[in-house]
Amino acid sequence: MALIFFASSVPGDELPGHFWDKGAHLLVYAGLGVLFLVPLSAARLSQVTPKAAGIAVLLSTLYGVVDEVHQYFTPARSPDVRDVVADVVGAAAGVAAVLMLSTMWKRRRGRSQRDHHEGTELN
Repeated sequence: MALIFFASSVPGDELPGHFWDKGAHLLVYAGLGVLFLVPLSAARLSQVTPKAAGIAVLLSTLYGVVDEVHQYFTPARSPDVRDVVADVVGAAAGVAAVLMLSTMWKRRRGRSQRDHHEGTELN
């Protein structure tokens, strides 16, 4: 969040001309969404839930709105609803990727434990 705040403090006329703003929002907020998800899931892939994922996206979205308000006060910058949309999409993509990894990991782990349990019953 501090990195985002710092980047939002750079006056618009100091940004590179070829800077792809929406892409930056997507990538940065994907990371922020994942970082919000870490404490919400006790830093364990097995603890990631759809509820935690939703909260992580919501928190990222709220920070995206705060970031746009902050840009209102930054020279040569202005708030943009499309930036918030990019923030939401980025956060949702990052969180969804972790949620999918978690689901695959849980299934694989469950299958492994089931195979191990069945193997011990045969002996």
